[in-house]
Amino acid sequence: MRRYRPLRGITAATLTLTLNFALTLPSMCAPGTPPRSRATDTKRDYLETLIQDRPVVNRILTIDEAVTIALKESPIVRGAVDELDAAQGRLSADRARTGPYVTANTFVSGGSNANSLASPTLIGPQMIQQLPRNAYFDQNLMAMYPLYTGGRLTALTRKAAALESASAAGAEGRKQEVALLTRAAYRAVIARRALVAVQQARVRDDEERLRLDRLRLGQEQIPAYYVQRDEAASAGARQDLTNALRDTELSLIQLETVMGVSPASRVEVTGTTAPPASGELIASLIAPVVGSMAASVPPGSAVLPPDLEALLRVAEWQRPELRAAEARVVAAAEDARAVRGGYRPQVSAFGMGDLSKARGQRGAFGGTTYGVVAAVPLYDSGQRQADTRTADADRRREEQDRARIGLEIIQEVRNALLNLRAAEQNIATAKVALESAREEYRVADLRYQSGRSIVTDSLDALTTRVQAESNVVQATYEYDSAADQLRRAVGETPR
Repeated sequence: MRRYRPLRGITAATLTLTLNFALTLPSMCAPGTPPRSRATDTKRDYLETLIQDRPVVNRILTIDEAVTIALKESPIVRGAVDELDAAQGRLSADRARTGPYVTANTFVSGGSNANSLASPTLIGPQMIQQLPRNAYFDQNLMAMYPLYTGGRLTALTRKAAALESASAAGAEGRKQEVALLTRAAYRAVIARRALVAVQQARVRDDEERLRLDRLRLGQEQIPAYYVQRDEAASAGARQDLTNALRDTELSLIQLETVMGVSPASRVEVTGTTAPPASGELIASLIAPVVGSMAASVPPGSAVLPPDLEALLRVAEWQRPELRAAEARVVAAAEDARAVRGGYRPQVSAFGMGDLSKARGQRGAFGGTTYGVVAAVPLYDSGQRQADTRTADADRRREEQDRARIGLEIIQEVRNALLNLRAAEQNIATAKVALESAREEYRVADLRYQSGRSIVTDSLDALTTRVQAESNVVQATYEYDSAADQLRRAVGETPR
């Protein structure tokens, strides 16, 4: 018999290098063709595809419509929904472990020596077959059903169910977060457009003063440096207007990004309604759940201000992060039970049917086997104790994480309530200051036009008016933002 010997001196690395060189040779020899980066092309193509896949929105949106689009298109929300789908899939997989398993195993063998072979490890239940020498064929059908697992499979199923609940609560929390981000971006556009209007009014006043002063300079009624001062003020006002317009465009870009729409969109916003007073807002947040909370809260237990106490109860009732943390604590406890159950007896019922044929055997052999198999761990060098300790530590860590989340929610509610009341006070103060500033500018401008004061007095009064108008816009924006943050802090579901 002729025997073939392997080629000497050629290793796998040499062959791989030769193939790679041969594959890249045509591109290396192509004249005038620069090397292309596949990673760069992929990134470029991905961004182009991403832009094309995003919806284009070219219309005026209310704040609620913007939130609705964001909840549908935001990758943050979609990712949370996919995470929930994955958790539901894991729950279904763990539930499937409690049912019967059926596998078909085929063995085709040959050789001069008998041996034992197991079916692939990824297929369960696994079959171990005794293979005789020479040609052999066996077809096996095997079924196995768990009778007792020490509570391990039940605990794993409950763990998966708790994690599915945590993912559902997490998805709700993502929606609330995206709603808050969308509202904040929307209100930023409104506020910056109001600041644009303030700067436009300033530019008009500066340009009108400059026009009049140039006429008065021609009549030699004022010195030349008055006009120069007007020109500097007008240039500064135009620069501030340009910056305000830029900031508005940046806010629109931020809004479109949070909503998850295409950069080719041109979203327009409309003015929002006047926000309710802080007392009305708090009452509206408490009203939907006050009846549900009445039975769970003992009377006379409040140690905080009544409104803060009520809002914290609403937050405890509604915040999805607390529900998710509680579900993770339950999952960790079930994981500890599963670890302990894995070291109890494991009992399963089995049944199988075989059809085999060996060389030299007359006809095929067939038969069935059934019974019960049980196993119990006796000694594992401390692995059981270590696994149990790890599971218990994970449970305690989840409990501490739940406490951290609870404290953060309390802080969020207190901060939002404090900011809301401070902004409400600031709106009233800023409006009073604005009326005074407008009157001060009117008087200062009349005095200047009549020659009874210098140009700096008029410019200073205009600057004060612009600042007062900006303060009203800022206080209104902060109040709206604080109201949105309070809604988020108590877990109000976005509409």
